[in-house]
Amino acid sequence: MNGDRVIGGYALRRLLGQGGMGEVHLAVTPTGGLAAVKLIHPALAGDPDFRRRFEREAAAARRVARFCTAPVLDAGIDGEVAYLVTEYIKGPDLAQAVREQGPLSGGNLEALAVGIATALSAIHGAGVIHRDLKPSNVLLSPLGPRVIDFGIAQLVGADSMASRSLLGTPAFMAPEQVRGEPLTPATDVFAWGGVIAFAGTGRLPFAGGSAAADLYRITHEAPRLEGLDEGIRGVVERALAKDARLRPTAAQLLAELVGGGTRLATATEVVERTWTGTVTADVRGHAVDVRPGTPGPVDVRPGSGAPGSVDVRSGALGPVGVRGGATGPAMVSPSVAGRRRRWWPWAVGGGVLVLAVVAAIAVPGALARQNWPYEAGFSDAWEVGASDGGSASADGSGYELTVRPGWRLWKSAPVTEPEQGVIVSAKATLEEGTGEYGVWCHGSAGSGDRYEFGVNGAGKVSIVKRRTGTEGKTLYGPADAPKTAANRIVAECGRSGDKATLRMWLNERLVAEVSDDDSPYAPREAGVHAASSASEQTRVRFESFAVRPAAGG
Repeated sequence: MNGDRVIGGYALRRLLGQGGMGEVHLAVTPTGGLAAVKLIHPALAGDPDFRRRFEREAAAARRVARFCTAPVLDAGIDGEVAYLVTEYIKGPDLAQAVREQGPLSGGNLEALAVGIATALSAIHGAGVIHRDLKPSNVLLSPLGPRVIDFGIAQLVGADSMASRSLLGTPAFMAPEQVRGEPLTPATDVFAWGGVIAFAGTGRLPFAGGSAAADLYRITHEAPRLEGLDEGIRGVVERALAKDARLRPTAAQLLAELVGGGTRLATATEVVERTWTGTVTADVRGHAVDVRPGTPGPVDVRPGSGAPGSVDVRSGALGPVGVRGGATGPAMVSPSVAGRRRRWWPWAVGGGVLVLAVVAAIAVPGALARQNWPYEAGFSDAWEVGASDGGSASADGSGYELTVRPGWRLWKSAPVTEPEQGVIVSAKATLEEGTGEYGVWCHGSAGSGDRYEFGVNGAGKVSIVKRRTGTEGKTLYGPADAPKTAANRIVAECGRSGDKATLRMWLNERLVAEVSDDDSPYAPREAGVHAASSASEQTRVRFESFAVRPAAGG
């Protein structure tokens, strides 16, 4: 345990892993959050040439768009220690997942392929080449696949010991990499092909029994792709072309995956279907045993498939299963206990994700025509200006509500909710005061009808059904939640028969699940809200906002 060690203001808590360049630690940030801190070996950090490369490449890595990656949050040199801070991604890496649960297929494999191609597009768009894409550098988080360590490999000089250590696992190297030729983004595309082949078959595509045999096969032989889904095999074959000039770019991979190259219609469709759809799962192996009648914020029902299966509904089950003491019954068939676990946690994350497959990537065809997900830039017709209750302002990267004492403001996004239900998410910081803030759905800024999902400065969460001129009907809470300066709030408004079904996540944790059968509101508009206390002003800054269809309909 090394909790008393602080590097660059980050308190190191425990070792997550180590490799040729150094160690990775779970750390607590100066604001109390979690991050992954990579410490570079002192022998490297003390090299003046390395320090120059480190500053240059760290700055480039911080320009990479955040979707489908572990974004670089900070970097620096503390004494003789160089460190790189990234968002902490909870979940197994792809190599571990395939080893423990077997290969992926169907929608899971397709979603993985789209997610990694999206990450490469973002990385290449920032002028960075990953150079070391492999299954252990793909984390399967509840939000989907995340690519880590981009830009790290190129920090090391070609003659250094760390650089040579990177060649220790050659299975995903491109032919030009084996020959020592200059690398391009096409090198990462070759690695993408190898990673997807491994994910879909459980085998290394060029395995020959030794490192030398692997290198020979990479440069001279065709990959072994037997057993890989036919729908994606052709794309992988083109990515594994020996000649780098014949490989598609990352953006072209995306276009082919979501266009006519496979049976998928759009990138949004594949990720929504596999990350939020109903899956068949076995609950054995979770943090706690789920038994009939066990309390927990889940919705697990007997499955209609093979004996012993259960259906896990969209958003119902998080990556660690049921948390004791929360409200809501869990209904699980007793017969599930004996089967081997074969579900993918990142494919069940439900409403906790924000998809950015379309954002910042220009690809032709069907992908460019999609309207979902909507992601705010806060410059596209969001209301700004002052009123009796306060003011709203936007600067393109954020949206700020300043609320006078005793008032409440709610603002609509310039988008109409999809008919089948909606997932609304926002990341916000309480800049001033102790008031409440969050998102709302199934409402209208004009009428005042809406379901509000909020958190306040004291860490209390609630779901309230509001109508202008009334106090509002509390459907859930106020209930305690971890108190943080910045919060990510995700709300799902769906329908089950004649009832509105409402779920709320706070910082990727399901905190509430209720229903409303008293003249429930229907899909119309969604947006953000903030309210002050009676005695002091509240100011909230929304850093992101997104709307996407809920799964199922």
